[in-house]
Amino acid sequence: MVKSANNIKAYGLWLTAYGAVALLFPAAASATKLDLSSEINIKASNYQHMIYGSDRGSQALYSENATLGFVIKDIRLEKTRDSKMDVGVVLKSAGVGSASDTVKAPQLQDGINRLPNTNGTPFVKEAYVKIYRFIRPTITATLGRQAFTLGQGMTLSDDGLGMPGAKLEAQDLFFKRVKTEMFFFRPFKDLKYYKVYGVSAYYPSNEGLWHIYHFWENEDAPDVVDPANTLLYDTISKTKKFTGLRYFLNYNALDFDGELVLQRGQAKTAGETIDYAAYAFLIKGAWNQNISFFGRSRARLAYGRASGNSNAPAGTDKAFFPTFGRKYDGIERSGFGAIAGATLYDTIKTSSTPNGLPYGVSGLNVISLGVDLPYKKLMISADFYRFKASQNISGGSLQIGSETDLKAVYKLGEDLQLNAIYAVFTPLSLYTQTTPITLVSTTVSARF
Repeated sequence: MVKSANNIKAYGLWLTAYGAVALLFPAAASATKLDLSSEINIKASNYQHMIYGSDRGSQALYSENATLGFVIKDIRLEKTRDSKMDVGVVLKSAGVGSASDTVKAPQLQDGINRLPNTNGTPFVKEAYVKIYRFIRPTITATLGRQAFTLGQGMTLSDDGLGMPGAKLEAQDLFFKRVKTEMFFFRPFKDLKYYKVYGVSAYYPSNEGLWHIYHFWENEDAPDVVDPANTLLYDTISKTKKFTGLRYFLNYNALDFDGELVLQRGQAKTAGETIDYAAYAFLIKGAWNQNISFFGRSRARLAYGRASGNSNAPAGTDKAFFPTFGRKYDGIERSGFGAIAGATLYDTIKTSSTPNGLPYGVSGLNVISLGVDLPYKKLMISADFYRFKASQNISGGSLQIGSETDLKAVYKLGEDLQLNAIYAVFTPLSLYTQTTPITLVSTTVSARF
């Protein structure tokens, strides 16, 4: 019976997508190519002893996440010279349940609330037109709701939901070998619209790839802001400016990825102006090595830090806190640690504060060590994380916790795999509770 219900849901998703394409693009038959893509993740998780203030809670969780995409490629534009376009529609559905058919854990509510629905009804993740040779031969324009990630996703990402707006990509427009990217997005979050716009440039050197970017994040709606849990102020408007520099290198057995971001700008209140003066950086490295018993193995290392507020300063907010950084996979956190899901500025909620940390604590320091070991059809991974806060206005502890993750991936083919994770998060002296949080999860992932 369950199998039949799942088949009906998948068939309904196919019909919805096909109907959308047939309605919106009746001339698809003249397109030179139609690309279909689909991905389904079915996951069962069990969290035990999660911290929320002085409470402890557990949550069993079952989730289904599916995407179905249609991209009609190389549609000739008769009124232009050698110009073509792609038209894409990607639908997404999310279904959530638990033992009681209700997800009550406060740690998961933000992930649920960000989605249009979690009852399995498809919604539009992407709907865009991509035009080649737009105005000039070297310019490509993408218009509409689209997937977008800037750098490593520290500051700006659609987070799996698409970003409505426009993007222009130009090769060799101002300088040879330099790819320029300009973007403007109008995302909706927390019942208000934002304006996000900026520019970035990519330069391939002899060894690696340089990426520099700058963008503005504007919010004009009145709001009560406390990003660092150290500074409460009612804002009339906010403008955050992010400037980033990234360098990526892939050389023989070595991979390196480093990114530095400065946050500037102002928040206007009824009586004063608050200046933003924050920063964050993230460095990742990996080494690939043949090991006789396992084969091609991989060791990983990462270190990141974001600034915070040591007190409630008058006129300056030093806490790094982007609004649209990458944080989620479905309704669960995605980041450092299967349980913590940490970014450099927030983590899984242990309190009601915006960054999930106890009041007065801001900024994160993250150290990560990991290894991937192949064994026959298995990929066995082990990761260790250590989390420390950057600032605590009470002068108390900065030690958040440590986490150990063990993961096994079994591939039945290139497009089907089974994942299993066992994770333990141990709270440290920042918390009075010392009972470890545990997570056991299994996932079936299929795509074509």
